[in-house]
Amino acid sequence: MLTLLRFVLTVALLYGLMRAAKNAGENPQAGDLTNAFWMAYCVVVGIFAAITWAPVVGSRIAEPLTGILTDSTYVERPNWLLKLIRWLERRRCRFLVRWLCFIEGIRHPWLPAQFITGLNHARPGSWLELVFAREVYRFNNLQNCMQAFRVLRGRGVMPQPHPNTEINLVLMSLEKAAKPDAAVLPVPASSAPQLKRNLRIRLAADDPAPGPTPTPPSSSATSGSTDTEPPNPTDRA
Repeated sequence: MLTLLRFVLTVALLYGLMRAAKNAGENPQAGDLTNAFWMAYCVVVGIFAAITWAPVVGSRIAEPLTGILTDSTYVERPNWLLKLIRWLERRRCRFLVRWLCFIEGIRHPWLPAQFITGLNHARPGSWLELVFAREVYRFNNLQNCMQAFRVLRGRGVMPQPHPNTEINLVLMSLEKAAKPDAAVLPVPASSAPQLKRNLRIRLAADDPAPGPTPTPPSSSATSGSTDTEPPNPTDRA
């Protein structure tokens, strides 16, 4: 909405400047009142257009100075108020912690420590939670930005795309629903025929499979041929 208003006011200002220049060229003597009207028009529209463009121009001018604080790794340097906040945090005084973080955020709005601490201790659904989430979302820590993004979406606020492309891609992936699991494909039960075993095949020497086994020759049959005495020729006579 602000972008559309900025565009409309800029076009209106350019239109007023063109009409004032055209009127000054066509009627240099008799167009005093008309030129005064278009001058006043350009002044009023230019003031409103400048209000809409001020945040954009200000962020571009201040980026070389504040970018190193919001885009780089931050090391907390506690002052007396942050030391008091940490002391109350260890004693679980959540009410005092979140309000002191709010005061520290007013004193040092370019530092993220107090906003992160305040967001962690803010009461869910409170006004302070929304304020801390908006401030945490400005910095470039992925985990903190995801936490602030969930809080803002839970409150019905759609935050603007994050200036960091990598963080913005991760935040966009949070809105995609997980793909449901595929349905289980029913497979009929197997009905393979039972194969019969060939009983003549033995897998091992001690295979207990039934089957005809060769009978070893008896010892009496073999010994009979060697132990019998030859017939006596005198007995035949």
